[in-house]
Amino acid sequence: MREFWKLTLTAALTTAALTACGSQETPAADPAPATSVSAQIPAPPQMTIAAPTDSTDGDAEGVTEAPQATESNPTVADTANNTAPITPVDPARYSAYGNQVGWKSPSGNIYCKIGDSEFSSGCQAADAPIPDGANCVTPSFTIDQLGKGFYMTPGKVTPTCFNQGEFGVENAQPLEYNTSITFNGFTCFSRVEAMICDAGGGHGFVLSMQQATSN
Repeated sequence: MREFWKLTLTAALTTAALTACGSQETPAADPAPATSVSAQIPAPPQMTIAAPTDSTDGDAEGVTEAPQATESNPTVADTANNTAPITPVDPARYSAYGNQVGWKSPSGNIYCKIGDSEFSSGCQAADAPIPDGANCVTPSFTIDQLGKGFYMTPGKVTPTCFNQGEFGVENAQPLEYNTSITFNGFTCFSRVEAMICDAGGGHGFVLSMQQATSN
């Protein structure tokens, strides 16, 4: 099976020399010191990413076909073969009310939040496939009206659909591509291809317009 994760040991070692960005704003929580954030990026869980899909109407971002897990060798043109270094950010830049951090993807399609209570951490997308195992049947909303995504708790990911902005925060800032944020034991990576979050214990999820998968 093609491995989604190309955040290799080389990338981790590359970013280990970096320190998190400074901020004059005190975070709502007490995260690990900025000098040690880059050294604590966990090894990502083993995931499968959707291969690029051609669109006949020229709108690649509108493709929502679920990916198929296949055995193949990545090619240079395969966007799943992204080995760009990851730069950790200071979570204080994304602090939110109630001992939380929150952000959005640069595209604005995905909103994420990490808190310190049950059902306070995860990501949701306005445009994404239905996650496998999610119950998205509701008499009040159509499938297209529901957000799709995942809750995270330590060592566990729960796929679900949302009828409201569960993970939105006020004035959410984008987590730029090829950066990561670590808070309360969770790490999320922002890639051009997807938002990838590690819940620990080898569990995590991949969320984008093209896929919503977890393990």
